[in-house]
Amino acid sequence: MTTLTPSPTKSNSGNPRIFTTALLGLFLLLFLGTCGPANPNADSAATPDTAEAVIQRAVDAHGVAHFDSVEVNFAFRDRQYGIVTDHGRYTYSRSFTDSLGRPVRDVLTNEGLQRFRNDSLLQLTAKDSAAYAASVNSVRYFFMLPYGLSDPAVQAELLDTVSLEGKVYDRVRVTFAAEGGGTDHDDVYHYFFNRETGELDYLAYTFEADKGGIRFREAINKRRIDGVLVQDYVNYGINGDDRNIDDIARRFAAGELPKLSVIENTAVQFADRLAGDQ
Repeated sequence: MTTLTPSPTKSNSGNPRIFTTALLGLFLLLFLGTCGPANPNADSAATPDTAEAVIQRAVDAHGVAHFDSVEVNFAFRDRQYGIVTDHGRYTYSRSFTDSLGRPVRDVLTNEGLQRFRNDSLLQLTAKDSAAYAASVNSVRYFFMLPYGLSDPAVQAELLDTVSLEGKVYDRVRVTFAAEGGGTDHDDVYHYFFNRETGELDYLAYTFEADKGGIRFREAINKRRIDGVLVQDYVNYGINGDDRNIDDIARRFAAGELPKLSVIENTAVQFADRLAGDQ
């Protein structure tokens, strides 16, 4: 920017062009000052600055704030799932037909898991009971996200912002306390929340079971059902000791993660009481 300075040998008071230029410069300074943000902290105030705020924004964006009292049924990989919650009480169910054509139903409640075959209660070993319970709970957990990320056992930390496919995301790290965190409380999760929409577009997690590994999921097929944002996922990942979750977003963007499966939730139906609560 060029700066005008007065001549040391000639007065400027008699030069109307210099006087006019000075007035224009003053006007521009005043104009630019009034066009700036009225509150210099407005942008930062509008941006969630804690993990809890980011999660709450996502819960609102997905329309799942009322999932503490909900009833929903859906299909996943040829099995029927049901979720019923009632302010701390829950019943999660899974129904399918086994290899011999017999109907099987798993029911997981606050009291534990029961398996029925041909409507008869089966006696299970502790190992089998834990495995079936973990399987049912895993499906319902991912279906209900981001609901549940404010549970008492959740330990959430806002890490940073990352860019994926041209969009900015708040990255939240989640671990679980040993007490109340379930059998897989050692797993580590990263959730990627769209800065613009508040929605959960990506997630990653490590796991120890079955020799361990890491997974990265990309949300697809987003749709609103009774006001709830339901979405499917493309599942990427690596099995074994390679569990560098801090680098997982870069590896996904670079195409370094093999595609493992597509996770599709179909025939999603919410009970009437859900629509009535909204």
